[in-house]
Amino acid sequence: MKKSRTVNAIINSSVLATIQVITIFLKFLTQTIFIYYLGKTYLGLNGLFSNILSVLGFADLGIDTSIVYALYAPLAQQDRKKVAALMNFLHEAYIFIGVVIAVAGLIVIPFLPNLIKDYHAVAYIPFYYVLYLTNSVVSYFFTYKRSILIADQMEWVSATNQFIFMVIQTVLQVIVLFFIGSYSLYLAIQIVCTLASNIVISRRVDRKYTYLTKLKEERISKAEFRSIKHNVYGMIGSRLGSVVVRSTDNLLLSTFAGLGLVGIYSNYQLITTSVAGILNKLVSSVTATVGNLITERDEADVYHVFNTHFMVNFYLVSYTSACLLVAFDPFIKLWAGKTFLLSSFTVGVIVINYFVDQIRQTAITFVSAYGLFVPNGKKSVFEAIINLGLSSLLLVKFNLGVAGVLLGTTMTDLILNSWFEPWLIFSRGFRSLRKKFLKFYLFQYGLNLLMMLVFIFVVHFIIQNTIDVHITSLIVQTFVNLFVMVVILTVFIFIVYGRSESFKDLIGIFRKIPKLLKR
Repeated sequence: MKKSRTVNAIINSSVLATIQVITIFLKFLTQTIFIYYLGKTYLGLNGLFSNILSVLGFADLGIDTSIVYALYAPLAQQDRKKVAALMNFLHEAYIFIGVVIAVAGLIVIPFLPNLIKDYHAVAYIPFYYVLYLTNSVVSYFFTYKRSILIADQMEWVSATNQFIFMVIQTVLQVIVLFFIGSYSLYLAIQIVCTLASNIVISRRVDRKYTYLTKLKEERISKAEFRSIKHNVYGMIGSRLGSVVVRSTDNLLLSTFAGLGLVGIYSNYQLITTSVAGILNKLVSSVTATVGNLITERDEADVYHVFNTHFMVNFYLVSYTSACLLVAFDPFIKLWAGKTFLLSSFTVGVIVINYFVDQIRQTAITFVSAYGLFVPNGKKSVFEAIINLGLSSLLLVKFNLGVAGVLLGTTMTDLILNSWFEPWLIFSRGFRSLRKKFLKFYLFQYGLNLLMMLVFIFVVHFIIQNTIDVHITSLIVQTFVNLFVMVVILTVFIFIVYGRSESFKDLIGIFRKIPKLLKR
């Protein structure tokens, strides 16, 4: 089992990260042509619609996460009837959720003028919005079968399917933008590809798990329903926190600053979410593996995996944050032009927000693996209130724009999430090791975060004042900045962390990968 878990984790992480990298390239290609043919106003509209639909997505209440958690044990025990019952329940839930989102989405239409400061800058906004809404609604049909692949440590199968249709979608959208310049056809292609992707993965799952079609009448027991309902109640808070923290930035900016600023920020957002997407695929793809390990109740092993996971994530976040900081300005100039640049202060805030948010991913992964949805959900209600209050205050009262919205998110993470999520894992997961929480939070988490942020900003300042001023080519500047930052950061990590247990574990993992895959 241990060998199988490791191999599954490596396959999931590798395939998902590779797909994410290529997907990023496709998104950049599409957005570049989108900017050129439709402009920053339509780009801002696209970003706004994405946020609105993310908010409406609150309706799914995290049911998929609860079901994935519930599937770990029956899949490990090969209890086909229970697996089928859970999947049947998820199917019915997703149909209901799709209908709810469709109705709620239509109710939003009369309020669009209030959400867009420069509403009359674009014609046919309600029509475009309905197309965007349709894509969100159809995404809930047939897609429920992806959950069994995720729980069965085969998320790479689902990701590969999505990637294939992403390529088809990108090619068609680029053709439409290039030859026709139609935003409505651009959105229509998205709808068709989403639906086709879900239908294909549904048939793939039916062939692999043939018993699902034979056991369509299986239903979960009242006890199982109560357990899922209990977890869903917990997830309501988590979903609320996630929606407010991650899906209201463009809504606030659109309402108080206009679509133009949303469009400019969308480029930075695409870069950070793309990089975060790669990291999240790497660090969260092992959730099912950790869940499988937890079922064996080997607390010492799980604690060791947690520490290694945290430090590996920390190294990855440090490298990516440093690279974003030194490459943002020359890359944005090269890609979209000087008119799409944000201030140096705002760029610094974007990187800090990214770092603080991404370093949480280990705790989030283990909270899901342990099924700690209820206590984490209660925390997320306070997270939503604090974040919305701080972001609105800094945006409206102090007129800080994008920086204000993101500073509110960063402050919320530091005030609440940074300590609560690890504490939850130590108190409910590693019960016999809960005394180690304070040491973890103050030193492994807090001190490392502060030291690394200070270091990369100091190096960035040196690069700006010694290298940037002597290079005129934006392409050369981008690559030189990245190269210098990576070299200096690597030397720093080897000096500071080279003798640590987590670093040695990481080196050991890399050495074992070829042998494990050969088996």
